[in-house]
Amino acid sequence: MSTIAKIRRRDFLKISGITGTGLILGFGISAHAKENITTHFEPNAFLKIGSDNSILIFAKNPEIGQGVKTSLPMIIAEELEVDWDKTEVVQALLDPRLGAQFAGGSTAVKMNWQTLRNAGATAKHMLIAAASTEWRLPENECYAENGTVKNKRNKKVLTYGQLAERASRLDVPQEVKLKDSKDFKIIGTAKKGVDNHKIVTGTAEFGIDARKEGMLVAVIEKCPVYGGKVTGYDDSEAMKVEGVRHVVKIDPLNPVDRIAGVAVVADNTWAAIKGRKVLKVNWEYGDGADENSESITARFREYVNKKGRIDLRNEGDVDAIFDNSAKVNEAIYEVPFLSHVPMEPMNYCADVREEECHLWGPTQVPGSVQRLAESITGIPRDKITVHMTRVGGGFGRRLMADYAADAITISHALKSPVQVVWSREDDIHHDYFRPAGMYKLKAALDERNKLVAWELKASTTSRYLFREADQSPHVTEVFPDGFPAGFVPNFRMEYTPVKTVVPTGAWRAPGHNATAFIDQSFIDEMAYVADKDPVDFRLEVLGEEDREMPYSDHGGPTYSTKRLKNVIRLAAEKSEWRSKKKGTYKGFAAHFMFGAYVAEVVSISMNAKNLPQIEEIWAVVDCGIVINRSGAEAQIEGGIIDGLGATIFGEVTIAGGMAAQSNFDTYRMIRMHDAPKINIHLVESNEAPEGLGEMSLPVISAAYTNAIFAATGKRIRKLPVQLSEISS
Repeated sequence: MSTIAKIRRRDFLKISGITGTGLILGFGISAHAKENITTHFEPNAFLKIGSDNSILIFAKNPEIGQGVKTSLPMIIAEELEVDWDKTEVVQALLDPRLGAQFAGGSTAVKMNWQTLRNAGATAKHMLIAAASTEWRLPENECYAENGTVKNKRNKKVLTYGQLAERASRLDVPQEVKLKDSKDFKIIGTAKKGVDNHKIVTGTAEFGIDARKEGMLVAVIEKCPVYGGKVTGYDDSEAMKVEGVRHVVKIDPLNPVDRIAGVAVVADNTWAAIKGRKVLKVNWEYGDGADENSESITARFREYVNKKGRIDLRNEGDVDAIFDNSAKVNEAIYEVPFLSHVPMEPMNYCADVREEECHLWGPTQVPGSVQRLAESITGIPRDKITVHMTRVGGGFGRRLMADYAADAITISHALKSPVQVVWSREDDIHHDYFRPAGMYKLKAALDERNKLVAWELKASTTSRYLFREADQSPHVTEVFPDGFPAGFVPNFRMEYTPVKTVVPTGAWRAPGHNATAFIDQSFIDEMAYVADKDPVDFRLEVLGEEDREMPYSDHGGPTYSTKRLKNVIRLAAEKSEWRSKKKGTYKGFAAHFMFGAYVAEVVSISMNAKNLPQIEEIWAVVDCGIVINRSGAEAQIEGGIIDGLGATIFGEVTIAGGMAAQSNFDTYRMIRMHDAPKINIHLVESNEAPEGLGEMSLPVISAAYTNAIFAATGKRIRKLPVQLSEISS
């Protein structure tokens, strides 16, 4: 545990060490925090201000590439009134005083915005109060600027370092005034990532870089068929491999936290891999051996062609409208399983001793890792230290802690530090895939070509059903309040899950990565049936009145039609949507998710092989106040590129109860030459900030395939895009 974690609020002790005396502050403090700050559970942020004027800001959440190790400390630094370039950002340990520490749902900025502002402002207030006492002046005659407090009367200046000791003896104020957004100097600017230099020089510590003296390396043979179990194994040949020390059987906890396998533990990765190659394991496959993509698709098709099992929304009289309308359109859309394939495969390091445990590795959920460690080892949670390394890509995969559970299990058995390392093949074969699904849509227009009826029958391999969660299996699969629900007088939505042994989990922009494609593709179809411009048709459906629409999913409780219409109009303007250029074709899509509004336009041309070539992309995003403009643009670009790759190439197929794909030769990723020019416009806003890590991804698939329709007249209703069908 860090020095900070042991400090009591009663004394606000001076710190010794490289900074000499100094001030440590904990924020988000309860009424009882004066006695002991370690008991508070709301989000906290910590500052360490040294007498040498050093300022450490502790980054609370895992950094998985979404930029929070930079953006969250920027919020503190803004209110603290310091020079950003003179601060040092340090990754915090898992610490209950920091509240929720996780990466998921694009929530980090939204959840911590107010708390972190209070953190910086409280520290600033205490430093001003210390200067006021020193100068015997009223506090309103002192002000903070650039890491100092200045005297309005005589221009005297005291640095934060000079004030640290005196400030440490003051009581923490319960309320402080925050800056007006017009006075922001750091927030809204472009700051490079705090780890950029380390990353490009190869010195940043990712999970796979974690090392512990005496550490062994384990690779695990898991059942090739999903849902299988170990019935026996022969390790005689594996133990003959030089460097192999142990073979450990891993019993399952459940399909999510730990699955069955046999680990080969060796002095190094290569010896462990060699040992695994000659390990003989007997498996009981069970019913999973019969699972395949064709059988899953057949169940999808059966379910979407009959009454859904779960009624999610039913307004008006959809059937009557369909029976009496002259313009009815119907289509079936399909999306495949997708793998996360982060560049850093799964790995984790555990050092379990008799009475304590230290853990290192890449995770989005350090709290879940700690809870699993407590369950597996019996060691109390306060004796389990979780170190957060940088994460070489998460995308939802590292919301699971199964690979960490494996490391904890093996280390606990051997009482030795162990690092579990997965190969790329392990990473794809034993992923928790984006759920596959099928969606049958039907809609009708009235005599004025207004959208008057909409029906969706959906069926997917629900990840909530797979994990046997308490929530309904439709959650994160389809969204009853999503557009165009609430704007169509006759609206019906039904859902039927498909039970499968194929592991499923959250994949970047869960649920929305499929629903935005189907909704925004089909609304485009209806615009074509109505003989109306796709942008105009969307605005017509949204209506002229600005409304706050009920939205019960993540990002609610409402969404603003004004803000959604604004990004639609801006995207049309920025892309010159209404201008026509010979040989170029544009597709449009817009979506609300997780509190942000995104509209995108894709411009394509058809090459000599009659295949679509992306010329340019425009993205307009309203995410409220932007913290780090550089990070925001990087997230939007990254989401678009990731979404394009999945749209054009991404697919996992199941055969014999296992993934048919194994590495990048069979699971194609988007490449540099495929990446188009991307134009980004961030809407200026004083609304509370929202996340950005996932928002741009769901929109791109429909924008791209709608552009293909504009160019060829062919609707793409099944992903990934089959380019051979377009060129034929």
